[in-house]
Amino acid sequence: ARPTRQSEPMNGKSQSLRRFIRKSEAGYQMVELLVLLAVMSVIMAIGFPMYLSYARAQETDGAARTIVVALNHARSLAVTRGTSYTVTSQTHPNNRMRSSCVADATWCPTPIYTGSGTDGSGWRTLENGARITLGPAITFNSVGAATTSGVLRVSNSTATGSLDICVNPSGKIRVQAVGAACP
Repeated sequence: ARPTRQSEPMNGKSQSLRRFIRKSEAGYQMVELLVLLAVMSVIMAIGFPMYLSYARAQETDGAARTIVVALNHARSLAVTRGTSYTVTSQTHPNNRMRSSCVADATWCPTPIYTGSGTDGSGWRTLENGARITLGPAITFNSVGAATTSGVLRVSNSTATGSLDICVNPSGKIRVQAVGAACP
């Protein structure tokens, strides 16, 4: 038979330990919750404006990259098809652009390019409310050079940030800060 264990009388140390455990299981104190709320408020007050600034910068950068893709696509069409292509843009409120063959070209299967990323009329619209604020027509010839070069400008939906897209006469396209020299 197994010997039975007699319960030991509780001494003062184990009783205070049980009281401590019961007290700590009760939950958070009001002061702890208020401190946590204050810390979270400070973090949000600092972090939210920084997040908005980052989001606007990404919006502007994304719109500039969309324009670069459209310009590079038109340049590629001009080289592969052996004819000049013009990129026409519409500024705010339309904020869109499209590629088309130059009218005096000897070979032009379709006057306006329609394909991936364009609507039925060939327009590629900027997303997220980004705006084209400066948009001259840019023409690329059959060797990829820009016969009409220039600077396109894009800004975010709140007009708090802008970038220039520079098209050099050689056909090189780059994104740069507003007002930087475009060779």
